[in-house]
Amino acid sequence: MPTIKKIKPRAAIPTARKRVAAYARVSVGTEMLLHSLSAQVSHYSSLIQNNPEWEYAGVYADEGVTGTSTAHRDGFNRLMDDCNAGKIDLILTKSISRFARDTVDCLNAIRHLKDIGVEVRFEREGISSFTADGELLLTLLASFAQAESESIAANVRWAVRKGFEEGIPNGHKAPYGYVWDNGMFRVIPVQGEVVKHIYRRYLAGDSAYKIAKDLKAHGIVGQSGNPMCDSTIKDIVTNISYTGTMILQKNYFTENHGRRRNKGELPRYAVEDMYEPLVSMEDYEKAQAIRRHRAEESPNANAHLTKFSGIVRCGNCGCGVSRRTSGGAKKWVCNTRERKGIDVCDMRPVMENELETAAESAVGVRDDAEFRRIVSAVFIYGDRIEFRLTNGKSKTIAREYGCRTGFSGKLVCSECGAKLTRDTWRKRGRGTVAKIKVWICTAPRSSCSLRRVTEEELRRAAVSILDSDECEPAFAEQVRRAVISNRDIRFELKNGEVRTWQRE
Repeated sequence: MPTIKKIKPRAAIPTARKRVAAYARVSVGTEMLLHSLSAQVSHYSSLIQNNPEWEYAGVYADEGVTGTSTAHRDGFNRLMDDCNAGKIDLILTKSISRFARDTVDCLNAIRHLKDIGVEVRFEREGISSFTADGELLLTLLASFAQAESESIAANVRWAVRKGFEEGIPNGHKAPYGYVWDNGMFRVIPVQGEVVKHIYRRYLAGDSAYKIAKDLKAHGIVGQSGNPMCDSTIKDIVTNISYTGTMILQKNYFTENHGRRRNKGELPRYAVEDMYEPLVSMEDYEKAQAIRRHRAEESPNANAHLTKFSGIVRCGNCGCGVSRRTSGGAKKWVCNTRERKGIDVCDMRPVMENELETAAESAVGVRDDAEFRRIVSAVFIYGDRIEFRLTNGKSKTIAREYGCRTGFSGKLVCSECGAKLTRDTWRKRGRGTVAKIKVWICTAPRSSCSLRRVTEEELRRAAVSILDSDECEPAFAEQVRRAVISNRDIRFELKNGEVRTWQRE
């Protein structure tokens, strides 16, 4: 006969406490609303810590940010990261509108949290994401919150645009030369003189690049504290604000909260004599005429003047390469190198005759129209020129430095730190004078004892160290700099390696 025994229940295992966090947000950073945020944080901190079944996991908060997007909500994003890391079991928040006003963002976040086992409770609506009807209610209420947000946004846009019609600006970001003070722009005397100087130079015929270079040499910087580049100069000479006229509604926001340049989608308004001008309207118009004339004459903007216009790029940094005239010769120079210096991009300029020869070798055509039909892009490197064809293939031609050199600007004296320059040494012997190309330190001989290094020795060193017969192209492409001493030449490569050649 079967024997029956009674099984005694085991002692109940204590349930682990839930790790509970809260999320709070206010939309505008006013003192009253920030006080409201402080009250929310205090309320949730006390509520969680006074519940014996809960473990306090923190209160996450965002000050003065919109709920229509999660992109700039640092507190919300930290909350999500900690949930993904398994640090939180339950989130408390005041209402759906505090959590998110965008229906898609709200539901995506809640569904993701539900998938990883994190519950969200909304205090005002009395909804939990773990209940059966929770998601339906959340969908409806989040839609209402989004509609409310869109209504508020539409009212704000209407008020701002109405203000534009009446000549009232929205925002007070002052251009260089001005500061916003007591409801209007006031001239910053030092910067104002810089703006006038820029206009005088530009109207006198100087290029934006030359003006920027001279200002940099005198230590003059822009609003950000960085040296002005040619694009900054162009912005200044094309900004009508310096005539005391303010253009309203130059930009607008789309329904998806994206900022767009107003290109005729909405009316713009010009408000004259709003503040003290730095230039006259007459000088401003002259500057625009000069800009238009230079744009029309520029070979970079007119594909009919050169077959390379608009398709030449730097192989080092990917920036555009522009045509320049120097000493009557045409060369193509990287825009980054030209604006920011050799330390940012050391791509060697290429002479136009070398570019023409390389193009003919690569594709075998002289006609400009045929070249444009065959070639889609040209990339310039220190050691080669790459022609990318419209059929998807590419042709590469090694660079030929010829009478120029790939060593320029990269040779440094180890004795004093100065750059080396190319010179001609007239070596005398038995009734003859031999002209030898050498590199010498630019510092005075009285302060530097570095002996000259012949270009022939430099070439032999480059061939040996870089293992390439094309020593100058390889040097230009691979070497960051070469440090010359009386004992050796130290090649510091771009890949971080250092290789040494014992001098002869």
